[in-house]
Amino acid sequence: MDEVDKVFDVVAEYFSLLSDPTRLRILHCLCNSEKPVHEVVDAIGLTQANVSRHLSLLYRAGVVDRRRDGNEVFYRVVDQNFVDLCRTVCVSVASRADRLPADGAGLFPASDA
Repeated sequence: MDEVDKVFDVVAEYFSLLSDPTRLRILHCLCNSEKPVHEVVDAIGLTQANVSRHLSLLYRAGVVDRRRDGNEVFYRVVDQNFVDLCRTVCVSVASRADRLPADGAGLFPASDA
């Protein structure tokens, strides 16, 4: 049972990344293309320090990757399963809420990859 418990612990940690709306907004921003941090900050509307903290969590979890180009740092999604999971949950929730489109349009657009 120890092996299963270890897997459950890792899965719970993975799902915990979904527990913050800011991380979901960041993921939505990055789901179709790589962006520099300043564009993510502008899209999210929070401070750079706050966005960077969330990006760091996503990076350490292996959900996003980053690269430096001169003075800019670019982030991109590398765990497409995470985006797919978010999309599935958002569409499911949206289909039960009259406030959002039932088909989830605009909630995690399909990736071109």
